[in-house]
Amino acid sequence: MASIGGLLHLLGGLEQNTKRALTELINAAFPNLRFGPMDTANAENFAGYKLTSTTAASTSEFSIEHGMARTPYLAHQVVDLSAVGARLGVPLTVTRAADAKRLYFKTESGSTSAQFSLYIE
Repeated sequence: MASIGGLLHLLGGLEQNTKRALTELINAAFPNLRFGPMDTANAENFAGYKLTSTTAASTSEFSIEHGMARTPYLAHQVVDLSAVGARLGVPLTVTRAADAKRLYFKTESGSTSAQFSLYIE
């Protein structure tokens, strides 16, 4: 996403009233974009979802139902800062491409049965 200054620069040649309205819109909308708390599935302002799961009890493949109406194309690990003991950086390896229902991973020895959270789009 472009910086706010970069977006405002693009408005330079517009008619003054249009420029003023779009400047107010950009200044109001972009500083307030957020993913939202972990206890909600949908992101507040983005087209992604959040989910929390646990790795398998072994290093074999496990899958997670994601609940999206389409196949997601990326995942970011996130940590719930209100959950004592929550971990960031649980090693996850994609074992096959995501599909319209599930994500597929395996983890490493030492990270079995570990809770983790993802933001997916």
